[in-house]
Amino acid sequence: MKIIKLKYDKIQLIEPKLSICLGYFDGVHLGHEELILNASILTSNPLGLLTFDRPVSDFINNGKSNEIITSVDDKIRLLNHYQLDYVIVLEIDKDFLNYSPLEFINKILIPLGVKEVYCGEDYTFGKKALGNISLLKQYFNVSSFELIKIDNEKVSTQTIIKYIKQGDIKTANKLLGHPYEVVGNIKHGYGRGAKIGFPTANLDLNANYVIPKFGVYKCVAYVRGVPHVAIVNVGVHPTVGSLDKPLIEVHIPNFTQITYGMIIYLVFVDFVREEKKFNNVDELKKQIQEDLMTVDVDII
Repeated sequence: MKIIKLKYDKIQLIEPKLSICLGYFDGVHLGHEELILNASILTSNPLGLLTFDRPVSDFINNGKSNEIITSVDDKIRLLNHYQLDYVIVLEIDKDFLNYSPLEFINKILIPLGVKEVYCGEDYTFGKKALGNISLLKQYFNVSSFELIKIDNEKVSTQTIIKYIKQGDIKTANKLLGHPYEVVGNIKHGYGRGAKIGFPTANLDLNANYVIPKFGVYKCVAYVRGVPHVAIVNVGVHPTVGSLDKPLIEVHIPNFTQITYGMIIYLVFVDFVREEKKFNNVDELKKQIQEDLMTVDVDII
C-alpha cells in the first residue's frame, strides 16, 4: 500500500484507470470496512482510497464534531489491513470547501485518473455538500452501498463519537470493529498520583481525539510495542485539585519504566465508573484499589 499526500490544488495522475473509495473514513469502522472489502472484490483496477488530512468541520460548522476517532497516521495503520494499492491523503484548507461538486470532479477525481467510484449510499461532496451519487454517475462507473446496521443502529462516525462521549466504550468498539485508541506522549504532570501511591503517566494527545466521558476505564497501554494492563482516569481529578481542562492519566500497576516524551498507544476496553469527588485522599486511595481489582489481565 502506497501512501500519497497531495495538496488539493496540486493533483497528479496516480493511475490511468483508478478505482477509488470515497469518504473521510474517520474511525475506519465496520461500515468503512464493508465498503473497502466490496471495492476490492469488485474492481479489477488498482484500488485507492481518498481521505482528507483533517475534518471539514475544522473550517465550517456542519453540525458534526471536529473531534476525531482516528488521526491520519491511525487511519493508515488500520487501512494496512486491507487490499488497497493507494491511500491518497488530500491536504485541504478553507478554500477547498469552495470547490463546487463539478470542480471536485474536474480538479480532483479526473486528474487522479479515477474511472470507478465506490462510496456509501449517503455520500455527498463539494461546496455545501451539493454533489451526490447521481452526479458522480455522469462521469464514472459508480457502486454505492447501503449503510450497515448493528442491533438496528446505523454504523456511522457520529454515532460512535456519541457512544465514546457517553462512556459506552463497549458499544463504540462494537461499531468500530476494533477498540477505540488514542496516541500521545508522556508529559510532565503534578505528581499527585505518585504522592498517594499510584503514579500516573499524563498523556499529551497527538491529535484532537474524542475525549471519553469523565471517569475511570479499563485500558491496555502499549509501551514500546508491549501491551500492559492499565487503569485510566479521564477528567479533572476533583479530589486532589481540580483542573481547568480534562486530563488522561494512565496507571500501569507495577510498571516503573515510563519516561517523559515516551509514546503510548492507549486502547480503551471498558468503562469502570464515573469520576467523582471524594471527602479525603484516603477514600480516593481505597476506591483506586477497588478499581484495580476490576482490571483483568485477560483483556490483553
